[in-house]
Amino acid sequence: MKKFVLLFIYMFLIVHVFAQTNFQELSLEKALEKAKGEGKGKMVFIDSYTSWCGPCKIMAKEVLPLKEVGDFLNERFVCVKYDMEKGEGPEIAKKYRVNAYPTFLLVNADGSLINSIVGMIPSGQEFIYKVKLALGEISTVKMDSLYATGNRMSRFVLSYLKALEATKQYDKAKSVTAELMKNLGDSQKSYATYWFLYENPNISPVGSENIDYLLSHVDNFRKGVGVEPVNAKLASMFETQLEDMIRGRNKTTDMADVEAIKKNLEACNLPGKDYLYDYVDLLKGMFSSNADATFAVFMKIFPTMEEGKLNYLYFRPITFLKGKWSEQQKKELIDLSLKLSPKVKNVVLRDGLKYFTEEIKKY
Repeated sequence: MKKFVLLFIYMFLIVHVFAQTNFQELSLEKALEKAKGEGKGKMVFIDSYTSWCGPCKIMAKEVLPLKEVGDFLNERFVCVKYDMEKGEGPEIAKKYRVNAYPTFLLVNADGSLINSIVGMIPSGQEFIYKVKLALGEISTVKMDSLYATGNRMSRFVLSYLKALEATKQYDKAKSVTAELMKNLGDSQKSYATYWFLYENPNISPVGSENIDYLLSHVDNFRKGVGVEPVNAKLASMFETQLEDMIRGRNKTTDMADVEAIKKNLEACNLPGKDYLYDYVDLLKGMFSSNADATFAVFMKIFPTMEEGKLNYLYFRPITFLKGKWSEQQKKELIDLSLKLSPKVKNVVLRDGLKYFTEEIKKY
């Protein structure tokens, strides 16, 4: 009897191991070669992630190991995954224009991009559905016609929205989403069923009615969707807003915008995200032209910042306060730049930090 039980457990474990997505430790070049060698239209599936991305970790732990996902992906793809900030990751991110995480790339064996899927997807069935849409195995043409003629059945509308999202028809998705939300009650809006609409910034960008509703009903969403995915979305959203301000992507932002983000950040109460408050303090110092306050936060943040972020966040706070730095502050900024330069792998960033010291002397 004991032997039978042990055999059963062993067989269960074997099935479990081979059921999940088979990520192979291959370079992209080798993965493409393998896909070509296996023939029959084999493609390459790339999980593009970063070490700091919460939704990436949820996908890796809860969705990609599922049997149905593994069966589907393993049959069609050579599956690989890369940290976009390490090894060949930055080169892959640049080639396929990956700028949000997680991003799942569907690539032909010749290296050409078929399509990409951005963001966390909460279930295996939905993930498979989105991959099929991205591959063109499902079309939205018939759905467009059904919606135009008045089909508003909830199951159909949800399928239609997921199809629009997967095929990147975001303007149409925004319109359908707006109509859907008008017909939902307050309790329904925070259901997990509709979470994908809030999670995708192309459908619900910052400043939209959906995001404003999320920010004012955070506790409801945590109950309906789950604490971890909601907190991951909020942290990612605040991080993007603040980093865009630091790097100067939005030229119209000012102190009032920073204070508004701080207010929302405090209301959301995100544990373990103190670095977001450091970003706030850095921006407040910059926008108030307070070199001392900016310097204190700068020297707290940047000595240990990841290389990927260092590349686009380091320089602007220094140039923004040109003419405000004291001689001692300039000396310490130069010392930090020279200390960081030999530690980074990116040659452009390494040289940039080194040669930037000559510019700092002029400030």
